[in-house]
Amino acid sequence: MDIVDKYQSRGFDCVCGNLRMAARAVTAVYDRHLRSTGLQASQLAVLWAVAGMQGASVKEIAAKIAMHDTALVRNLRVLEGRGWVSVGVGTDRRQRLFSLTAEGRRVFAAALPLWNQAQREIASALDGGVEPMNARLLRLVRQVA
Repeated sequence: MDIVDKYQSRGFDCVCGNLRMAARAVTAVYDRHLRSTGLQASQLAVLWAVAGMQGASVKEIAAKIAMHDTALVRNLRVLEGRGWVSVGVGTDRRQRLFSLTAEGRRVFAAALPLWNQAQREIASALDGGVEPMNARLLRLVRQVA
C-alpha cells in the first residue's frame, strides 16, 4: 500500500481540515442571519474590532483579531466604501487609522441582535456550549499565532 492509498480518504482526524469545515458551516449560519444588514460574518468581525479600537491602525486591528493585513485591508475598503468606517491619518502621514462612522454604528447596532440569533443557533448545536469552546479556540490562537 502506497502513501496515497493509505491517506486517500482524508480522514476526519485532521485538525486543520475539520476546523476549516466547521468554520465554513458556522460562517454560513452567521451570514444567513446577518444578510438583512448587508454584512457578512467576516465583515462584522472587522466592524466589531474597529468599534472596540477606535483610531487603530491596520497592524493593531490585524493583531487583535488574528487576521492577515491584506485580508483586513480588503474588508476595511468594503466597509469604508459603504460609509461604515472612516480613515484618518496618524502622526506619521503614512499611517491610516480606522473608526466607525455614525452609519457604521447604526449598522453594527442592527447586526448585534441578528448575531445573537446566530450565536444561539450555533450554541444549540454544540455539546457543552459556546464558552468552553471559545476559551479553547482563543487559547489555541494565542499559542500558535
